[in-house]
Amino acid sequence: MNTLKYNNYEIAYQTAGDPTHPCIVCLHPAFGDHRVFEDQFVSLSDDYFLIGLDMLGHGQTQPGSTSDQMDETIEHIRHILDHYQISRCHLLGVSLGALVVQSFADRYPQLTLSVTAVGGYSIHRDNKELQKAQSKEIFSWILKLLFNMNGFREYIAKKSTYRPEAYARMLNYSQAITRKSLMYMQGMGKLFVEKDLPVSYPLWVVYGEHEIPMALAHGSRWVADESKARLTIIEGAGHCANMEVPDVFNKHFREFLRFVEMGGE
Repeated sequence: MNTLKYNNYEIAYQTAGDPTHPCIVCLHPAFGDHRVFEDQFVSLSDDYFLIGLDMLGHGQTQPGSTSDQMDETIEHIRHILDHYQISRCHLLGVSLGALVVQSFADRYPQLTLSVTAVGGYSIHRDNKELQKAQSKEIFSWILKLLFNMNGFREYIAKKSTYRPEAYARMLNYSQAITRKSLMYMQGMGKLFVEKDLPVSYPLWVVYGEHEIPMALAHGSRWVADESKARLTIIEGAGHCANMEVPDVFNKHFREFLRFVEMGGE
Protein backbone atom coordinates (compact mmCIF):
# COMPACT_ATOMS: atom_id res chain seq x y z
CA MET A 1 0.00 0.00 0.00
CA ASN A 2 0.99 3.61 -0.63
CA THR A 3 -0.18 6.76 1.12
CA LEU A 4 -0.29 10.36 0.02
CA LYS A 5 -0.83 13.33 2.31
CA TYR A 6 -4.02 15.30 1.63
CA ASN A 7 -5.23 18.10 3.90
CA ASN A 8 -4.69 16.70 7.43
CA TYR A 9 -4.94 12.98 6.60
CA GLU A 10 -3.49 10.33 4.30
CA ILE A 11 -5.12 8.70 1.28
CA ALA A 12 -4.31 4.99 1.08
CA TYR A 13 -4.02 3.41 -2.35
CA GLN A 14 -2.43 0.46 -4.13
CA THR A 15 -0.66 0.47 -7.48
CA ALA A 16 0.39 -2.22 -9.94
CA GLY A 17 2.27 -2.04 -13.21
CA ASP A 18 4.54 0.51 -14.86
CA PRO A 19 3.62 4.20 -14.36
CA THR A 20 4.67 4.91 -17.96
CA HIS A 21 1.88 2.63 -19.25
CA PRO A 22 -1.73 3.82 -19.76
CA CYS A 23 -3.36 4.42 -16.38
CA ILE A 24 -6.55 2.91 -14.93
CA VAL A 25 -7.96 4.43 -11.73
CA CYS A 26 -10.20 2.00 -9.79
CA LEU A 27 -12.84 2.98 -7.22
CA HIS A 28 -14.54 0.35 -5.07
CA PRO A 29 -18.21 0.03 -3.98
CA ALA A 30 -19.50 1.33 -0.66
CA PHE A 31 -18.08 -0.62 2.31
CA GLY A 32 -15.50 -2.44 0.20
CA ASP A 33 -11.92 -1.34 -0.49
CA HIS A 34 -9.25 -1.46 -3.22
CA ARG A 35 -9.05 -5.27 -2.99
CA VAL A 36 -12.29 -5.54 -4.97
CA PHE A 37 -9.96 -5.06 -7.96
CA GLU A 38 -7.39 -7.74 -7.08
CA ASP A 39 -8.25 -9.76 -10.20
CA GLN A 40 -7.88 -6.72 -12.45
CA PHE A 41 -4.54 -5.82 -10.87
CA VAL A 42 -3.19 -9.31 -11.59
CA SER A 43 -4.60 -9.56 -15.12
CA LEU A 44 -3.96 -6.06 -16.45
CA SER A 45 -0.76 -4.87 -14.79
CA ASP A 46 1.50 -6.08 -17.64
CA ASP A 47 -0.03 -3.50 -19.96
CA TYR A 48 -1.49 -0.85 -17.65
CA PHE A 49 -0.63 1.12 -14.54
CA LEU A 50 -3.46 0.55 -12.06
CA ILE A 51 -4.32 2.73 -9.07
CA GLY A 52 -6.86 1.50 -6.54
CA LEU A 53 -7.94 4.01 -3.87
CA ASP A 54 -9.48 3.36 -0.49
CA MET A 55 -12.16 6.05 -0.26
CA LEU A 56 -12.82 8.00 2.94
CA GLY A 57 -13.74 5.72 5.86
CA HIS A 58 -12.93 2.59 3.84
CA GLY A 59 -9.96 0.25 3.96
CA GLN A 60 -6.88 2.10 5.18
CA THR A 61 -8.11 5.65 4.48
CA GLN A 62 -9.29 6.44 8.00
CA PRO A 63 -8.87 10.15 8.86
CA GLY A 64 -8.65 11.07 12.51
CA SER A 65 -10.68 14.18 11.92
CA THR A 66 -11.86 15.90 8.73
CA SER A 67 -14.92 17.65 7.34
CA ASP A 68 -14.25 16.14 3.90
CA GLN A 69 -16.93 13.87 2.46
CA MET A 70 -17.21 11.36 -0.38
CA ASP A 71 -17.15 13.98 -3.15
CA GLU A 72 -13.60 14.89 -2.10
CA THR A 73 -12.51 11.59 -3.69
CA ILE A 74 -12.49 13.49 -6.99
CA GLU A 75 -9.63 15.62 -5.71
CA HIS A 76 -7.92 12.58 -4.17
CA ILE A 77 -7.73 11.09 -7.67
CA ARG A 78 -6.39 14.33 -9.12
CA HIS A 79 -3.79 14.55 -6.34
CA ILE A 80 -2.52 11.02 -7.00
CA LEU A 81 -2.42 11.54 -10.79
CA ASP A 82 -0.38 14.69 -10.27
CA HIS A 83 1.98 12.76 -7.98
CA TYR A 84 2.74 10.32 -10.82
CA GLN A 85 2.63 13.05 -13.50
CA ILE A 86 -0.20 11.26 -15.30
CA SER A 87 -2.03 13.50 -17.76
CA ARG A 88 -4.98 11.22 -18.68
CA CYS A 89 -6.52 8.03 -17.33
CA HIS A 90 -9.19 5.40 -17.79
CA LEU A 91 -11.67 5.27 -14.90
CA LEU A 92 -13.23 2.09 -13.50
CA GLY A 93 -15.82 2.32 -10.72
CA VAL A 94 -18.11 -0.20 -9.05
CA SER A 95 -21.45 0.89 -7.51
CA LEU A 96 -20.61 3.99 -5.42
CA GLY A 97 -17.27 4.07 -7.23
CA ALA A 98 -19.17 4.23 -10.54
CA LEU A 99 -20.84 7.46 -9.39
CA VAL A 100 -17.56 9.01 -8.27
CA VAL A 101 -15.67 8.23 -11.49
CA GLN A 102 -18.46 9.84 -13.53
CA SER A 103 -18.22 12.92 -11.32
CA PHE A 104 -14.44 13.03 -11.82
CA ALA A 105 -14.93 12.82 -15.59
CA ASP A 106 -17.48 15.63 -15.43
CA ARG A 107 -15.11 17.90 -13.48
CA TYR A 108 -11.95 16.89 -15.34
CA PRO A 109 -12.88 15.84 -18.90
CA GLN A 110 -9.37 16.75 -20.08
CA LEU A 111 -7.95 14.02 -17.80
CA THR A 112 -10.46 11.34 -18.82
CA LEU A 113 -9.83 8.71 -21.50
CA SER A 114 -12.87 6.55 -20.71
CA VAL A 115 -15.31 5.58 -17.95
CA THR A 116 -16.39 2.06 -17.00
CA ALA A 117 -19.34 1.90 -14.60
CA VAL A 118 -20.08 -1.48 -12.97
CA GLY A 119 -23.37 -1.83 -11.09
CA GLY A 120 -23.92 1.94 -11.12
CA TYR A 121 -26.24 4.49 -12.66
CA SER A 122 -25.99 7.82 -14.43
CA ILE A 123 -25.20 10.91 -12.34
CA HIS A 124 -26.61 13.11 -15.10
CA ARG A 125 -30.04 11.83 -16.15
CA ASP A 126 -32.99 9.50 -15.51
CA ASN A 127 -31.79 8.58 -12.02
CA LYS A 128 -34.54 9.81 -9.70
CA GLU A 129 -36.06 6.36 -9.12
CA LEU A 130 -32.69 4.81 -8.24
CA GLN A 131 -31.69 7.76 -6.05
CA LYS A 132 -34.94 7.38 -4.13
CA ALA A 133 -34.34 3.65 -3.67
CA GLN A 134 -30.78 4.36 -2.56
CA SER A 135 -31.97 6.89 0.04
CA LYS A 136 -34.24 4.24 1.55
CA GLU A 137 -31.36 1.79 1.55
CA ILE A 138 -29.08 4.26 3.34
CA PHE A 139 -31.75 4.72 6.04
CA SER A 140 -31.77 0.94 6.61
CA TRP A 141 -27.96 1.03 6.77
CA ILE A 142 -28.12 3.56 9.61
CA LEU A 143 -30.38 1.31 11.67
CA LYS A 144 -28.18 -1.73 11.13
CA LEU A 145 -25.00 0.25 11.83
CA LEU A 146 -26.38 1.52 15.12
CA PHE A 147 -27.51 -1.81 16.51
CA ASN A 148 -25.56 -4.63 14.85
CA MET A 149 -22.26 -3.86 13.12
CA ASN A 150 -21.47 -7.50 12.28
CA GLY A 151 -24.97 -7.97 10.93
CA PHE A 152 -24.51 -4.85 8.83
CA ARG A 153 -21.31 -6.21 7.30
CA GLU A 154 -23.03 -9.50 6.46
CA TYR A 155 -25.97 -7.62 4.94
CA ILE A 156 -23.69 -5.49 2.74
CA ALA A 157 -21.69 -8.52 1.57
CA LYS A 158 -24.89 -10.36 0.66
CA LYS A 159 -26.38 -7.38 -1.21
CA SER A 160 -23.13 -6.80 -3.12
CA THR A 161 -22.52 -10.33 -4.40
CA TYR A 162 -24.14 -13.39 -5.95
CA ARG A 163 -21.46 -16.08 -5.66
CA PRO A 164 -20.47 -17.52 -2.25
CA GLU A 165 -16.75 -16.95 -2.78
CA ALA A 166 -17.40 -13.30 -3.66
CA TYR A 167 -19.57 -12.95 -0.54
CA ALA A 168 -16.68 -14.20 1.62
CA ARG A 169 -14.29 -11.72 0.03
CA MET A 170 -16.65 -8.76 0.43
CA LEU A 171 -17.34 -9.67 4.05
CA ASN A 172 -13.58 -9.60 4.65
CA TYR A 173 -13.17 -6.25 2.88
CA SER A 174 -15.92 -4.67 5.01
CA GLN A 175 -14.14 -5.30 8.32
CA ALA A 176 -12.57 -1.81 8.33
CA ILE A 177 -16.01 -0.19 8.23
CA THR A 178 -17.10 1.77 11.28
CA ARG A 179 -20.10 3.95 12.06
CA LYS A 180 -17.96 6.89 11.03
CA SER A 181 -17.74 5.52 7.48
CA LEU A 182 -21.37 6.38 6.80
CA MET A 183 -20.74 9.99 7.82
CA TYR A 184 -18.35 10.48 4.89
CA MET A 185 -21.03 9.29 2.46
CA GLN A 186 -23.14 12.38 3.16
CA GLY A 187 -21.28 14.02 0.26
CA MET A 188 -22.83 11.67 -2.29
CA GLY A 189 -25.47 14.22 -3.29
CA LYS A 190 -22.75 16.54 -4.57
CA LEU A 191 -21.79 13.98 -7.21
CA PHE A 192 -24.97 14.49 -9.24
CA VAL A 193 -25.07 17.03 -12.09
CA GLU A 194 -28.14 17.11 -14.32
CA LYS A 195 -27.32 17.27 -18.04
CA ASP A 196 -29.25 16.76 -21.25
CA LEU A 197 -26.28 16.39 -23.61
CA PRO A 198 -24.40 13.09 -23.96
CA VAL A 199 -21.10 12.73 -22.13
CA SER A 200 -17.92 13.45 -24.07
CA TYR A 201 -16.04 10.27 -23.14
CA PRO A 202 -16.39 6.60 -24.20
CA LEU A 203 -18.58 4.87 -21.61
CA TRP A 204 -18.91 1.16 -20.82
CA VAL A 205 -21.85 0.25 -18.58
CA VAL A 206 -21.68 -3.21 -16.95
CA TYR A 207 -24.15 -5.20 -14.87
CA GLY A 208 -24.26 -8.74 -13.59
CA GLU A 209 -27.34 -10.62 -14.76
CA HIS A 210 -28.46 -10.92 -11.12
CA GLU A 211 -28.45 -7.16 -10.56
CA ILE A 212 -31.75 -5.68 -9.34
CA PRO A 213 -34.28 -5.25 -12.21
CA MET A 214 -34.56 -1.49 -11.60
CA ALA A 215 -30.84 -1.04 -12.27
CA LEU A 216 -30.91 -3.22 -15.39
CA ALA A 217 -33.80 -1.22 -16.81
CA HIS A 218 -32.01 2.03 -16.03
CA GLY A 219 -28.85 0.76 -17.75
CA SER A 220 -30.69 0.17 -21.01
CA ARG A 221 -32.13 3.69 -20.96
CA TRP A 222 -28.79 5.17 -19.92
CA VAL A 223 -26.87 3.66 -22.82
CA ALA A 224 -29.63 4.58 -25.29
CA ASP A 225 -29.18 8.24 -24.30
CA GLU A 226 -25.39 8.24 -24.68
CA SER A 227 -23.86 8.30 -28.14
CA LYS A 228 -20.51 6.87 -26.98
CA ALA A 229 -21.81 4.12 -24.67
CA ARG A 230 -22.05 0.35 -24.75
CA LEU A 231 -23.83 -2.03 -22.37
CA THR A 232 -22.73 -5.50 -21.26
CA ILE A 233 -24.67 -7.92 -19.03
CA ILE A 234 -22.36 -10.55 -17.53
CA GLU A 235 -23.85 -13.96 -16.82
CA GLY A 236 -23.39 -15.58 -13.43
CA ALA A 237 -22.64 -12.31 -11.66
CA GLY A 238 -24.38 -9.97 -9.27
CA HIS A 239 -23.61 -6.39 -8.28
CA CYS A 240 -19.79 -6.63 -8.39
CA ALA A 241 -19.36 -8.37 -11.74
CA ASN A 242 -15.65 -7.56 -12.02
CA MET A 243 -15.00 -9.58 -8.85
CA GLU A 244 -17.48 -12.41 -9.38
CA VAL A 245 -16.64 -13.39 -12.98
CA PRO A 246 -13.22 -11.75 -13.40
CA ASP A 247 -12.03 -13.67 -16.46
CA VAL A 248 -15.09 -12.67 -18.47
CA PHE A 249 -15.03 -9.10 -17.18
CA ASN A 250 -11.30 -8.66 -17.86
CA LYS A 251 -11.66 -9.95 -21.42
CA HIS A 252 -14.44 -7.47 -22.18
CA PHE A 253 -12.60 -4.68 -20.35
CA ARG A 254 -9.44 -5.20 -22.41
CA GLU A 255 -11.49 -5.09 -25.59
CA PHE A 256 -13.12 -1.82 -24.52
CA LEU A 257 -9.77 -0.24 -23.58
CA ARG A 258 -8.21 -1.26 -26.88
CA PHE A 259 -11.21 0.14 -28.75
CA VAL A 260 -10.78 3.48 -26.97
CA GLU A 261 -7.03 3.56 -27.47
CA MET A 262 -7.47 2.90 -31.19
CA GLY A 263 -9.59 6.04 -31.38
CA GLY A 264 -13.02 4.42 -31.04
CA GLU A 265 -15.88 6.20 -29.34
